[in-house]
Amino acid sequence: MHSGTFQRFLALTRPHRWTIALGVVLILAASLLTLPAPWIFKLMIDEALPERDVRQFGWLLTVFTALFLLRGWLTLVRNRVLQFAAMRIVCDLRIQLFAHLQKLSLRYFDGNQTGKVISRITQDTNEVYQLTNGFLITIIADSVTVVGVLGFLFYVEWRLALAVTLVLPLFALNYLYNRRKMREESRVHRDNWDKVVGFLHERVAAARVVKSFTREAAETNTFASGINADYFNYSQIVMRNTRLSVVADVLGSLGALIVLGYGGWLVVSGAMQVGTLVAFNAYIVFIFPPIVRFVDLAAVFQRANTALENMWALLDTKPEIVDRPEARELPVIRGEVEFRHVCFDYELEPPGAGRPRTLTDVNFTIPAGKVVAIVGPSGSGKSTIINLVARFYDVASGEVLVDGHDVRDVTVESLRRQIGIVLQENVLFSGTLEDNIKYGRTDATPAQVQAAAEAANAHEFIAKLPDGYATVVGERGAKLSGGQRQRIAIARAILRDPRILIFDEATSALDTQSERLIQQAMERLMKGRTAFIIAHRLSTIQSADLILVMEQGRLAEHGTHAELLARGGLYAHLHALQFQETA
Repeated sequence: MHSGTFQRFLALTRPHRWTIALGVVLILAASLLTLPAPWIFKLMIDEALPERDVRQFGWLLTVFTALFLLRGWLTLVRNRVLQFAAMRIVCDLRIQLFAHLQKLSLRYFDGNQTGKVISRITQDTNEVYQLTNGFLITIIADSVTVVGVLGFLFYVEWRLALAVTLVLPLFALNYLYNRRKMREESRVHRDNWDKVVGFLHERVAAARVVKSFTREAAETNTFASGINADYFNYSQIVMRNTRLSVVADVLGSLGALIVLGYGGWLVVSGAMQVGTLVAFNAYIVFIFPPIVRFVDLAAVFQRANTALENMWALLDTKPEIVDRPEARELPVIRGEVEFRHVCFDYELEPPGAGRPRTLTDVNFTIPAGKVVAIVGPSGSGKSTIINLVARFYDVASGEVLVDGHDVRDVTVESLRRQIGIVLQENVLFSGTLEDNIKYGRTDATPAQVQAAAEAANAHEFIAKLPDGYATVVGERGAKLSGGQRQRIAIARAILRDPRILIFDEATSALDTQSERLIQQAMERLMKGRTAFIIAHRLSTIQSADLILVMEQGRLAEHGTHAELLARGGLYAHLHALQFQETA
């Protein structure tokens, strides 16, 4: 583990240092209580039994039993204390990761698979739990045991103890030889598993699409390929750990053989008592198995190290959209929106000769309370405009102003609090209909929720449901039709009472009846508010106060429906094409 990674891990555990310290003390106490047991056996064999001293034998048996019971109780308390600390650290880390994700800009989510992001919070934090709980207990307990036993053995019979220690460097060489490969294989495994989880998450979420295109078998084969690749990689890790353990076990057996051979010779020659040899053999059990476990813990350590590196990489990712130090609260706005020489590109690098900007020198002013429609071919920059109004991204150059305030000079929360957005594919969260409508205003009363639903033409279908507003909608609103989801999304926006409204293809995927209901709801919602409408069907935006026509990232033309038709430009061409399609 690199020093920086280790220091950050220590900082993570700092709030729980006293709990961990108590756990460490309990580990030390429980470990030390194991050391007298072999010596008690020696006293029984060399003194109590040959002398037939029942009293001494009884005392030794009583002390052994007391040590055994006390060690068991300390172990129980120790595990409870450290388990609490480990779980609290993991919970705090998961909260920290999730909170940081909420701060990151959309660009981060655009460039990272959902499954990979989720894996940071679930799988990687679980490795930290293993490091904090099992690894910490084992490494401290076994280290204390090994050091204590070696010290005692040198005190009892230094020659035999020296023979045992000659084997110990071989354990270190065994681990060091494989350490680099273990780290590399662990990282490859995490990368492979992130891809598998990302693929799984995407396909489960898009089950309808998979079935629509009868891709079940193909997706199963792709998933199987990913799983098999991970299996091959993980098999390498398992085999390497197995080889480490086998070699460590052989070395442990070699150490035991040295004790039996050399110790037996000392007993035969009269230089050592039988009880001492028995105690030595018992103490050997306290030395070599822990060292073998050290080798096994190397795999846990490497997985935890890789997990920590992944999490630090996420936490080190800086959000692009942040409040400036001097940012102020945006007061209640009228809703005027102005773009001044706005340029933007989704790629961070400057565009080359073959790749134009997403937006180039866009200028327009929308008076407060007006309805503006944005039209144009796919990829012309329509959705980018509303992303910049809501400050999901920042301009590369130029300014986006709301009521004369540069959106970068006000707090993000105060800006978005006054903006309502209804998308083509609105996401509803698992929970009740009431919870989803109240998502942007959790303190709303049931009466306010119902009023918003009525304004969105949603109350009628909600009232017919067995549980009404308490109906659970399922993940992403799967139990509702597309039109019903859209009406719930509009009700959610109505309840928020925004000054600026954004409708991004809000009716493009709906049937005629649903479209009519949503159009009515949109008209009620837009009264007295500034509204942006992105629409593919030009028939739905003919009554807009202003129409912006985008082409290849530039504002090609603007005006009312009649003015643009009379001009005979791009809008007139798009209108003619749609008229021909519907004729």
